[in-house]
Amino acid sequence: MKSILFVDDEPRILAGFQRQFHAQRAEWTMRFANSGAEALTMLNQAPADVLVTDMMMPGMDGAQLLEQVVKLHPDTVRIVLSGHSSDKSVLRLVCPAHQYLAKPCEPDQLRNTITRALGLRELLGNAELKHLVAQIKTLPSLPVLYTEVMRELRSTDPSMDQIGKIIARDMAMSAKILQLVNSAFFGLGHHITHPSEAAMYLGVETMKSLVLSTQVFNQFNRSVANLPGFSIEALWQHCWNTSVFARRIAQDEGLSKEIVDQCFVSGLLHDVGKLILAADHSAAFTRALEIAHREKVSLWVAEKELFGSSHADIGAYLLGLWNFSHPIVEAVAYHHRTGDSVLDELGVAAIVHGANLLEHYPQPDDFRKLIVPSAPDNLHSGATAVRLEKWSRLCQDADLPET
Repeated sequence: MKSILFVDDEPRILAGFQRQFHAQRAEWTMRFANSGAEALTMLNQAPADVLVTDMMMPGMDGAQLLEQVVKLHPDTVRIVLSGHSSDKSVLRLVCPAHQYLAKPCEPDQLRNTITRALGLRELLGNAELKHLVAQIKTLPSLPVLYTEVMRELRSTDPSMDQIGKIIARDMAMSAKILQLVNSAFFGLGHHITHPSEAAMYLGVETMKSLVLSTQVFNQFNRSVANLPGFSIEALWQHCWNTSVFARRIAQDEGLSKEIVDQCFVSGLLHDVGKLILAADHSAAFTRALEIAHREKVSLWVAEKELFGSSHADIGAYLLGLWNFSHPIVEAVAYHHRTGDSVLDELGVAAIVHGANLLEHYPQPDDFRKLIVPSAPDNLHSGATAVRLEKWSRLCQDADLPET
């Protein structure tokens, strides 16, 4: 039985939740708290899988509650449901909240949000990894790109076009900006699928507040990144190349702009799980790297052996918590899992899978051996296999800047 804790200082709101989700009582254990302090007491007595809280409450408000939940109960998925949207309150929620929904919120939207969060919790079999990912507020950025965006934001006349281009080259900054701009924090009427567009929409002042005040971006700790067999620069280059390949393939296939952007973002973020492991689970990640090298297997295979979950699962879990669209979460989750039926049709997951392989195996003679059922990374999905050689030619002259 899954546990949901609703927090609001208005009794009628809590009563409304009880009525709206009466049909879920066989699946959910629901508890109701009328203050942040009462919610913490309840969590101390029994943890919750998902917390849904109002923002503006007397005494301990929603932001203060979530900060305590991050520290004391990091496994809990944190959702804000509030009608209050001043800039100051929004910025306080940027890091501790996984998702933000605006009042009035349709019951089906809230139900679906909770159901999706609960489903994501099943993706990771390792409780330690689930604990780790759920408490992540920000991701570490490539040092050179972090420095560039900070320099531009601090300049006398910052260019949003330049800021957007820098952000679009970094998986950590792109992930956080897209999470924020597509939440109800900013009340957008449509979904933004490209990090450059997200930065342009937010504007200079909001970006300054996010980056300089809330430290929503942070620089990768080089002492942590100094792992045998791992390079943050090489990871960045691989993810950038994959994103460019995926975008070019999607454009050539005549797909819509939205899908093209989803392919680009998915390619950029497909290995974000490695970033999480290298930054926050470095000792275990080092062991996985050693196993992969010693046994001559793919890193994701070594991770599965060691953790029961791969970097693909970990990355998809985080992006799902951050409410990224299903095609992006799916593409990240499946970029190594070639046997899954999701790759049988031409879509974001199949394109990102193909782009990732082509980046690893740039020469035709390298990738042809992948179209063999016995190969460890075989590409046996029909639609992708037929197009693979064409995609390879297409990507040969792609614009791939160096770090």
